[in-house]
Amino acid sequence: MAYKILLAGKNTPIIDTFFNFLWESYELFTSSTRFDDLKRHIEVMNPDIVIYCLYNESRDDYASVNEVRGRLKHKAEFMVIGASEDCDEFLELSEVQPDLVLRKPLTTDTIKKQIDNYMDDLERAEQRAERMRESEDDPDRKKRVLVIDDDPMMLKLIKEHLHNKYDVAIAKGGLMAYKFLQKKNADLVLLDYEMPVENGPVVFKNIRDMEGKENIPIVFLTGVADRERITEVASLRPQGYLLKPIDRDSLLAKIEQLIG
Repeated sequence: MAYKILLAGKNTPIIDTFFNFLWESYELFTSSTRFDDLKRHIEVMNPDIVIYCLYNESRDDYASVNEVRGRLKHKAEFMVIGASEDCDEFLELSEVQPDLVLRKPLTTDTIKKQIDNYMDDLERAEQRAERMRESEDDPDRKKRVLVIDDDPMMLKLIKEHLHNKYDVAIAKGGLMAYKFLQKKNADLVLLDYEMPVENGPVVFKNIRDMEGKENIPIVFLTGVADRERITEVASLRPQGYLLKPIDRDSLLAKIEQLIG
């Protein structure tokens, strides 16, 4: 599938890179950073992805991006690309968080690989959600556990531990988890404490604020066992926390205690 990508931002060399080297892979459009222009392009082009190409952005630019991101809702994925310091500043100052951050230096092959991998993961998550919707009314269905972790190996390990007894859905971060939970329920969430972009506490609070998801049991997974971290985790009042590396028996016992 050739994704439709709308490019905007002040980093014209990156925009030129897309048009010079990735035009065969994607259907590309560009827009100025003016809010009205961005909004009009999104409405007309209906892109799959909006990529903001960062370079020395002003606070007015951030305000425009924030407004556009809010209006996108879940109609398109929002990504940023730029030098590491520009990406860090965006993450710190912007009110909205991107679905994917592409940090230079990057080859065109790496840019394409990261975009395609993210979209493939998203499509697989949506397919899993659709299959789960079809079986939602099955009285014999397995309880569903959503695992949120940025580490693919940890996701694979936990899925291996649980798949015999539970339906296991995975999300590589908060944004993918929110999209899943907007379409589907989970009986329990296993949430990594340390993640980029949005860490565990932020994701925890955002899930608690989602309509109809306020009472989902959430268990933190943390690799740090010091008193300060444990106190911080406990202050959020989750339904539990487990230390990494994850012990299979302890994991199963905690989940069975909470949801059977």
